[in-house]
Amino acid sequence: MADKEPTLKEWKRRALKAEAQIEFIQNVRSLEAQQELTSARERAAQKVALDEIREVLQWAQEQKT
Repeated sequence: MADKEPTLKEWKRRALKAEAQIEFIQNVRSLEAQQELTSARERAAQKVALDEIREVLQWAQEQKT
């Protein structure tokens, strides 16, 4: 016995469920992208700070000699 074709109501329910899943995935990806951007900005700021510290240390070493 073959399975019966889903009713219009079942198709609509499936479509709504799929849309909700897509929206959830899009929200997760958006959040991940924001976190990656924030992380990249933080790493860039840390690199600048580290470079400045190195310059100060090098200057301090030169002042000793």
